[in-house]
Amino acid sequence: MRKFLFCIILLSAVSLTASCQKKGDEAYEGYYIFGTDTNETKVLFEKYSPLSESTDGLVTELLGKMSEEPDGVYMKKAIPDDVAIDNYVLSGEGGLSLYFTSSYGNYTGVPEILRRAAVVKTLCQIPGITDIQFYVAGQPLTTSNMEAVGLMRADDFIDNTGGETSYKQNTTLNMYFSDYKGTSLVEVPVEITYDATIPLEQLAVEQLIKGPYSIEGVNKKDVLPTIPDGTRLNKITVRENTCYVDFSSEFLNKRKQVTSDVAIYSVVNTLVELATVNKVQFSIDGEQVLEYSSSVSFGEPFERNLDLVLSRVSVSSDVQQ
Repeated sequence: MRKFLFCIILLSAVSLTASCQKKGDEAYEGYYIFGTDTNETKVLFEKYSPLSESTDGLVTELLGKMSEEPDGVYMKKAIPDDVAIDNYVLSGEGGLSLYFTSSYGNYTGVPEILRRAAVVKTLCQIPGITDIQFYVAGQPLTTSNMEAVGLMRADDFIDNTGGETSYKQNTTLNMYFSDYKGTSLVEVPVEITYDATIPLEQLAVEQLIKGPYSIEGVNKKDVLPTIPDGTRLNKITVRENTCYVDFSSEFLNKRKQVTSDVAIYSVVNTLVELATVNKVQFSIDGEQVLEYSSSVSFGEPFERNLDLVLSRVSVSSDVQQ
């Protein structure tokens, strides 16, 4: 969400050297095999002395080691049993392309990011390998926003082996706010850098609550906020491509400047832009409300409505979440 949190402070990325030395272990010059903890909340590692010396041999050996059960009982292997690597390709410039079977696509969110970090950190220890790209069923790995992840280096991932779980990612969120008349929607693409441990759905709605004026480059003459002041996001979940959004009761206090449809579909259209969402179901403080602003049926899931979209606003912004 490569370009998915609000009010989360990102830690500085810590470069991983070729020897992959750790604090308190500066004398060690061997390799590490990275994996996740058993709860899949952070990256762990074990020392390993490979037998191979060639680049190809090291790639094959380290990939095999990441597919084996770790020695430590608190560590899970980076490559699970149902995932295989059909092939890999080394470029002359230090790039390594890994071709995973389609089953890798079953892993999403934080568990996928942690596994990806473990693989990249492990293989980037090999001299001459500078970056790695993942392919799944022959296609480049994409984020939940369906954008290619692209080339990855070890220091693209925050070194969280000490217990932190923040992973810096970048993505573009297509937000929908009201036009200046309050009768149509305006699409605003927003580049964000975020901690991927919080869902993009939550990111998107919290940015809607903050409003368009918090986005650098947005002209106040072009757009209006759609979410009523004081509205809180109580809970947001996705099940079977339906996003369930529970707002506080303030959401029912529709802004006078915007129509009911604009208020509702600013949320719906923004969320349906995400690959995981096809429909949006609202609730208020955990209860189903059947009507919004005495004019719109509010009890059924909503689908995307592009008829309300008037234009697209081009902004050059990078929001840190």
